[in-house]
Amino acid sequence: MGDFPYINARIKVMKSQLLPASRLEELLHLPDVDAFIQALGDTPYNPELQEALSRFAGVRAVDEALAQNFYHTTRRILSFADGEPRRLIEVVLLRYDLQNIRAIVRGRHTGKSNDEILATLYPGGLLSEVRLRELLQQPDLRAIADTLVTWMHPLGFPLRQGVEAAQRSGTLVDIEVALDRAYVRYGLGIADGEGHSETALRRFLQNEITATNAKTALKLRRIRELSREERERFFIPGGYVFSRDQFATLADPQSSAAEIGAMRPLGAELTGQESLLEMERAIDRAFQKLAAQMFFGDPLSLDVVIGYLTRKAAEVSNLRVVAHAKQLGIPADGARQEIVVV
Repeated sequence: MGDFPYINARIKVMKSQLLPASRLEELLHLPDVDAFIQALGDTPYNPELQEALSRFAGVRAVDEALAQNFYHTTRRILSFADGEPRRLIEVVLLRYDLQNIRAIVRGRHTGKSNDEILATLYPGGLLSEVRLRELLQQPDLRAIADTLVTWMHPLGFPLRQGVEAAQRSGTLVDIEVALDRAYVRYGLGIADGEGHSETALRRFLQNEITATNAKTALKLRRIRELSREERERFFIPGGYVFSRDQFATLADPQSSAAEIGAMRPLGAELTGQESLLEMERAIDRAFQKLAAQMFFGDPLSLDVVIGYLTRKAAEVSNLRVVAHAKQLGIPADGARQEIVVV
């Protein structure tokens, strides 16, 4: 027990339980939230859904069920592993802590309530729902960082440093880049061997760096008063085929559409996008597709775990999109634009 041939054999069984694209399409065409909940009860999400319905109603119950199902999935995967394979898997799962901490930071910045923020979180790493709720009870971002430090979480000190930098600069980019840089540095420190799984994790993290750099550059385009040197301090070295010069060009609000169009970070098509936000989404989707394709990589290494988790996370996200579309009365075509195809 605990090595990747055993782990991946179990993962492949779990992958067979993911919903086919045709099922998602059926859910898209349901008339309302009640019909969606009834249909979701006929899927592997039913145990968590029934438990959530005992405490909540409507979309709130769906959000809770999806979050719990994803958390149970990650715990199950960890139960298959021990030793070095478990350490490598924990790095992949730590990315969900990164996403959740970033969501809390953004939520606090935009004035969302704790319940609104919690509905966007998917526990999967070291931070359980209980711990995420405890973070949300903290009065400010510094207190959140201090709590993480108390728990000896790898992203605690970086968040504290990012908060201090953001107080000086007045921009959340300092916090986000501090967290992103710390995550990849931590992961690369674990993936320091020459085995197939360490190589797979490095490739995953290098793609993460490329995606992060490209999205950070797009955020910096909105801040016109920065010099080139001030922009370049946000660059994270170590990514694939996206140099510091390309980062500086993309981050420069004076760069032309032709210069932007010449860049295809991770294969993402940036030309033809209507906004910087759409460009960021294109980069996210390009990263997700590459990560999902790892499922078909080395069957005896970490590739399969990364590929499966990416597909599972996309499914959970897509189900949430459909549920909220039903609540808001958004037509199927509108909701489909938010669906992530991996």
